[in-house]
Amino acid sequence: MSQKVATNFATQYQKELEQKTLRVGIPSAVIAIIGSASFYYLDLVDLQLEGTLPWRLTGVLGGVIFLISRAIKSLRQYVIPVHAIAMVCYVIMMSGIAYLIFKDPTATQKNLFAITSGFITVWFILSLIAQGARRIMVFAGIALVLGTTILYMLTTSSANDNAGYIFSIFMIGVFAVLTMRNQAKYDYERAFNMFMLEESRDQISKQAADLQDKNDNLVMFSRAMSHDLQGPLRRVRSFLDLYEFRSKDKLPENTQEYLDLARQHLDQGQKVVHDLLVYAKIGQNELSKEVVDLKQLCEQIFTEQLQEEEQPANVNYVLDIEENVLGDQKLLWYLLSNLISNGIKFTSKQKEPQVTVKSWSSGPETVVSVIDNGIGFDESFLKELGRPFKRFHGTDYAGTGIGLSIVNQIAKMHGGRFWAESPEEGGATFSCAFPNV
Repeated sequence: MSQKVATNFATQYQKELEQKTLRVGIPSAVIAIIGSASFYYLDLVDLQLEGTLPWRLTGVLGGVIFLISRAIKSLRQYVIPVHAIAMVCYVIMMSGIAYLIFKDPTATQKNLFAITSGFITVWFILSLIAQGARRIMVFAGIALVLGTTILYMLTTSSANDNAGYIFSIFMIGVFAVLTMRNQAKYDYERAFNMFMLEESRDQISKQAADLQDKNDNLVMFSRAMSHDLQGPLRRVRSFLDLYEFRSKDKLPENTQEYLDLARQHLDQGQKVVHDLLVYAKIGQNELSKEVVDLKQLCEQIFTEQLQEEEQPANVNYVLDIEENVLGDQKLLWYLLSNLISNGIKFTSKQKEPQVTVKSWSSGPETVVSVIDNGIGFDESFLKELGRPFKRFHGTDYAGTGIGLSIVNQIAKMHGGRFWAESPEEGGATFSCAFPNV
């Protein structure tokens, strides 16, 4: 924990203790003043005790001191020490009255029982209302308990006869001190844990907000970059077409070949821009989930892709669909379109190219796999799987390097996962697992 955090906690904890002490300090001071005066009347009438006035005034003084401290501005910041002083006055009051009774050889059992039960009540109440002054009262209580007990035993002639009462007062004092000590420790630990929890939550919230801002900026940058690139690429393509149209039968040798290469690279650039836009848009809208007919969707994708001029027409495809998937149909179209496109592309040099799409239930998941008998890939590249612009075959095959990133993102959005395998005998399997419908 840094020094700054420790200082912040200490300041906050001190304020909490002062607030708690203030909430109980004023009512307890008022009750102490009224109670001390009332019990003085009972001392005279019920217990026939004389000489308790100075001790009862000590109890009144404790309450008055606390109330006066709230009226004097310069003393308001000392709410905890003043509260401790007031409680010490209450204990001194009871100790003085007990001393009067214990030293009196004519004290009745009623008097002894009254002072013992009164002491027990006062210590019990103090352990409840001490609040922020608990740490101070632990040390003050130890001194008061030991000091008064020794005083009673040494100075009162009837100490041996009253040993049971003195021991009871001693034990309740020890119990109250231990209770306040344990409660102070518990309150400190609880406050510290709550403070650290709030600090962690605030830090996580701040990091999440920063991450979201960075992600939003990255998405905006990707969209802006992709949008701004589309215009120049289209214009370059238009200029190439216009140049070729105006230079018919006038083109130097090999110029047509260069024009065709330029168009190919322009097409590749436009595909990269398109995939970047798709990648940037993923996750920006909520999923519109429905049960997707995978067989129908795959047939549509194969039909569209095999009709494209650059794709081989002799690819055999097999649909082994046992289970459908609950998901966003538009996003699943992008996912399967990328996987199927890869399967067709990497089987293009095989004599009998084949791409198979399978789906089946595996425990709590539905697995969808696209399997091809193409050239496969080196599985050492698997650690790069799903990262943008990471390609398993360099520039030997056309591609933008974003397709599998799109697949990975869509799988995660559906609460699923994405992985790939390439057995030694050749071919590749790209799989996604989705939570069951």
